[in-house]
Amino acid sequence: MITIKKSLNNSMLLVDSDQREMILFGKGIGFGAKPGTNIDLTQVEKVFLPLSDLKSRHFLSLTDTIPAAFFDISHDILTLARSLCGDKLNSVLLFTLAEHLHFAVERSRSGQTILNKLSWEVKRYYPQEYSVGLQARAQVNEKFDVALPEDEAVNIAFHLINASSQDDDSTAHQQVELVNRIADIVRYKLGKAVDTRSVNYMRFITHLRYFAERVLAGKIALSETEDFYQELMRHRPDAMTVAWAIRDYVQDKYQLTLPKDELTWLSIHISRLMDGQA
Repeated sequence: MITIKKSLNNSMLLVDSDQREMILFGKGIGFGAKPGTNIDLTQVEKVFLPLSDLKSRHFLSLTDTIPAAFFDISHDILTLARSLCGDKLNSVLLFTLAEHLHFAVERSRSGQTILNKLSWEVKRYYPQEYSVGLQARAQVNEKFDVALPEDEAVNIAFHLINASSQDDDSTAHQQVELVNRIADIVRYKLGKAVDTRSVNYMRFITHLRYFAERVLAGKIALSETEDFYQELMRHRPDAMTVAWAIRDYVQDKYQLTLPKDELTWLSIHISRLMDGQA
């Protein structure tokens, strides 16, 4: 049985479910809610649990200081992001984004501007997240009658990038920087212009995004598939040489040894860039 402990705002309830505290989200769900009564689950859009660690308690405290309107618009942005970027986004984005947008609106009203040094990289390597950021920025401007700076679209995109990882300690800035650094290594080693609008390049960048996430989380698989690796060694040593440059960079920067499986997939993508084949 799920009973109401407290209405946090018009859209959020603190409830008890078998002696576990949870936060339920649903637009209008908190209006007129009375402690001790049962909840109509048909109104629930999102469940957040458990509220047992310090980070969860921080999220709960945000509902006391941030107006409900910021949670509502963050929910709308989260829904948009999932439709465009997939359903991998973790649920804490509702809270982290609401907190960010609240401060962004306050900064805008006081005339403060914070520039993002990785705007170019985000626009180039994370176009879907940036697209959501642009739409989110426009929604916030209209709803709160402010004019957020252009870089706020990038800042929102960073929240989406962070939320796409299941590792709570992931940092979007590091991920973007790593993708950009590896792309630079490849362009330099190839010694020629790469069509950044090609299907091959976009596939390569998508691979790099997940690769960067694994590297930063220290979750590189240790499997060693020999057959494909040896085939590439014989037939595409040029692509393998570029992959080795990436291996050396990762080893030096992160003290991680890339297994042959990772090198194989990098080499496959690099060889396609070399050939211009789909």
